[in-house]
Amino acid sequence: MNPWLDIPEADYVGHMSSPDVDQYGVLNRLLRDALAAVRPRTLLVLGCAAGNGLEHVDSVVTSRVVAVDINRRYLEKLAGRFPDPGFDLQVQCADLENCQWPPAMFDLVHAALIFEYVDWPTVLSPVASALRPAGVLSVVLQRPSPGKPAVTPTPFASLRSLESIFRFVDPDALAARAASHGLSPESQRTQLLPSGKAFEVLRFRKDRV
Repeated sequence: MNPWLDIPEADYVGHMSSPDVDQYGVLNRLLRDALAAVRPRTLLVLGCAAGNGLEHVDSVVTSRVVAVDINRRYLEKLAGRFPDPGFDLQVQCADLENCQWPPAMFDLVHAALIFEYVDWPTVLSPVASALRPAGVLSVVLQRPSPGKPAVTPTPFASLRSLESIFRFVDPDALAARAASHGLSPESQRTQLLPSGKAFEVLRFRKDRV
């Protein structure tokens, strides 16, 4: 059973917001930045949890959002947070490794700290197909930090179960596989975190041809 199914939403938020982790607000801002840069008409969020950052979706710009997570309770919380968002909001409870979407459907796909928990090459292929020409894949990866565990210990012990499935993703390997799917690198930067860890923030644009 996937350990994400047993982690309460309150534990996830508490862990990500705790002083030793302090990633919740950073992830919120990174989605906001991707939305501002791309201004998508259609958006797909992979591993959306309870919708952190979706409050930045501008309904004047974005008409449809598909939010996917494996934990149904997270999606119920998300739907409660956005009862009347002003855009078409579709929540989808699914294992990303088994997801398929219609081709050329989305202007922006956002995947923050998701590829570390899945067989990312399997997930990448249908995501690339689902992007419209010139659409953008926005990815946030956790970088290895010497002397620091992948999952920081906090009072929210349920998160420790994620250590069994967490795998770092090499940004260069991701870029090479993305290129094979017609996704060209557009930007890459390192986001330092107060904890001493860091994210790698990458954007790929789908070829127009």
